[in-house]
Formats: sequence, structure tokens, C-alpha cells
Amino acid sequence: MDFLKEDVRKLYIKFLSASVFSALVVSIYAFVDTIAIGQSEGPLGTAAISVITPLYGLYAFFSLLCGIGGAVQMSKAKGEGREEKGNAYFTSALLLMAGLTVLIWILMMFFHRPIFAFFGAEEALMPKVMLYAKWMIFCFPAFVTPTFLAAFIRNDGAPGLVMAAVIIGGCVNMFGDWFFVFPLGMGMEGAAIATVIGTHVQILVMSSHFLSKRCHLKLVRPHELPKAMRNILNVGVGAGVIELGSVVIAIMMNNQIMRYGGTTELAVYGVLVTIVQLFSAMFSGVGQAIQPLVSTNFGAGNHQRNRAFLRMAVGTVLLFGAVFTLVGEVAPVQITKLFIAATPEVLLVAPGIVRRFFWLFLPSGISVLAIYYLQSTMCHKQSMLLSLLKGVVVSGGFLLALPPVLEMDGVWIAQPCSELVVAVIALWMLRRSQHRTKHLYESKM
Repeated sequence: MDFLKEDVRKLYIKFLSASVFSALVVSIYAFVDTIAIGQSEGPLGTAAISVITPLYGLYAFFSLLCGIGGAVQMSKAKGEGREEKGNAYFTSALLLMAGLTVLIWILMMFFHRPIFAFFGAEEALMPKVMLYAKWMIFCFPAFVTPTFLAAFIRNDGAPGLVMAAVIIGGCVNMFGDWFFVFPLGMGMEGAAIATVIGTHVQILVMSSHFLSKRCHLKLVRPHELPKAMRNILNVGVGAGVIELGSVVIAIMMNNQIMRYGGTTELAVYGVLVTIVQLFSAMFSGVGQAIQPLVSTNFGAGNHQRNRAFLRMAVGTVLLFGAVFTLVGEVAPVQITKLFIAATPEVLLVAPGIVRRFFWLFLPSGISVLAIYYLQSTMCHKQSMLLSLLKGVVVSGGFLLALPPVLEMDGVWIAQPCSELVVAVIALWMLRRSQHRTKHLYESKM
């Protein structure tokens, strides 16, 4: 597979289909978990899920920080024809990921209860939370490994294997959700065990790439390890901050909901946050699809090919956003009933909440795509700034400012308002990046 010469449309479709489908199946893990828990445990179970969800964001933060950061640097080096330097970045990223994993794992083991209380778990909800979360804490390394491996395997020209791993692991997880939760009657703990097993299967399938003759990933002696790790963090922090920001916003949402509403609204948000995971993962899938293509062509100086990749990706996320928003406007009650054995109180508030909240999907894909593109073209500062605006600054500002004025309505429209503002900023940054890259290439000619 030649990233530098093959037809851009064929390359884009090949990587897009594998990446988005993988993101879809990964998110179905959370979908099926939430459905199984909501139908077996009711609104209290989905309220517990809304508290647990920030933990998934933390996992994604660390795996993307090292995985995307290292994979971009590796692809750029290989685009420049420096194969060994690319593998040195792979080795450095692996060492960095291992060190961070051990550190965070220890912290989670000792401080999980105050962490979940900070996430929004009241004392009455904590037992439900811990039934699920104890498995996620105990198996912490397994949850950060798949995203990390997928970034490098995709950049090594095997997006199909990543997709196959996700499908196989997802099928195991979905079967386990049904088997453990309903026939065995294990409830939330059964859903957690199913997720753990599916994740380990996913890792095993991805690991087969290292036994393949097509594998070019090798462990080599790192070049200037501290500097390499800094470079990885500089690139990866943009994608990582998106996930870290989602953790911050989820915590703020949980606390604002409990301040201006109650557990009924929190149960509905437990559904919404699962849907956000799915749709955001699909937007990220578009960004991850173009990342190896853009970073390799950037290293080779192929500016026009990157413009073509960006145009196709923008069209894709806009189409996705329109479809996602329409789904929420047309079928709010059906969405709620799919996930929860809904009480009359839930059905009373759910339609208004879903219809307001789903407007965030229309613009949000633009900023996610822009962050991946800016990373891939070495615009680290712009990527980092946009991630902070999207993940914390603008969204957090709206979430603090609107509820005191509009109460619960302010909670639900805060994120749609912030996503619109950040999308406008993202388009402006992409335009500036295109001009900067064009002038850079012209000056070298």
C-alpha cells in the first residue's frame, strides 16, 4: 500500500471504512452495556453508567496521547524515508505508555472511591458504580492497550486487521452482555466482565500483526529517548485533550444535573453520554482515517494530496452530523426506551432533553477532524489550543454560564452552543494551516 502514489479517493475510502467501522463496533460495546444495564437495572443503572463514563475518557486520553503522538511521528519519519527513526518512535511511545499505565493504575487502585465521588456518585449510587468499575480498575492496562496498538497498526498499513479485531472483540462482548446479565443474572457486574473479556480478545487479534510478514513495526534502540517522548507528547496531547476534556465536561454535567435536576435527568444523561461516545468515536474515526495518509504525505511534501484528503473528510463529518442530529429530533422516545426500562418520570422529561442535546452533533465533527489534521501536519500549538477550547474552555464556560439563567434548559443547550462556536474557530484554523503549509512548500522549491 503506497500512501504517496495510490489514488487519494481509493486510499481515503479504504482507511475510512476500516476506521469508522472499528469506531462503530468499539462504541457498540458501550451501547450494549448500557442497554443491558438499563433494561436489567432501570434508571439507577444508567445513572451509575453516567458516573463511570469519565473513566473511559481517562483511558482514551492516555492511549491517544501516546498512540496518536507516536504514530504521527513514525509516519512522518517514514514519509521522509527514515524507517529506523520511525521504529525508534514506536519503541519510545511503547515505553512512555507502559510508564504512564503503571502510574495511573496504582493511583486508581488506592483512590477510586474519592475519584468516583468527584465524578458525581452520591453515596446511595456508589455500590452500583463499584459493581462495574472494580473490573475496569483491575484490568486498567487492557483498556488502554487496544487504542494504542490500533494507531500504530493502522499506520503500518493494516487497517483491516484493526477492524477485524474490533469486530471479533465486539461480538464476544455483546454475547457476554446477554449471557452474564440475563441468564446468569449478574447485572452490572456481568456487563463489566463481558467488556473485559471482549477487550482482551481484541488485544490478542491485534497482536497477531507482529507475527505477520507485512509487519514493519520493530523494537529498536530509541534515539534520544527524553526528546522523543517530548515530541510524542507534543503531537499526541491534542487528541488526548479531547478525551480529557470529555472527562471534565462529563463531571461538570453530572454535578450540574444533580444541582438543577435529579436522578431522573441523570438517568437520561446516562443514555446521552453513551450516544455521544458512539457518534464522537465515528467523528474520531474520520480523523484517524486521514491521519496516517496526511502525516506521511506531509513528510513527503505532497500538499495537494493532503488538501484532497481534507476536503473528503470535511464532507464526511458534515454528512454524519446531519444524520445524527436528525435521529435525535425524530425519535427521542424510541432512543430512550431502547436503553432504559423507562419509568413515566423518565418518559416525561426525555424528549425535550434529547431534542435539545442532539444539536451538538451537527457541528462537532468539524473540530474533531481539525484537531487530527493539525496534528498530522505538525501544527502542535494550534491543535492543542483547539483541543482546549473544545474540551474545556468554551464548553465549560457555557456549562457554567447558562444553567444559572436557564436552569435545566441551560444544561442541555450548553454543549450544542459550545460546539458551534468551536467549529467556526476550527474552520478558521484549518484555512490558516492550509496557507501556511502552501507557503512552506513553495519556499523550499
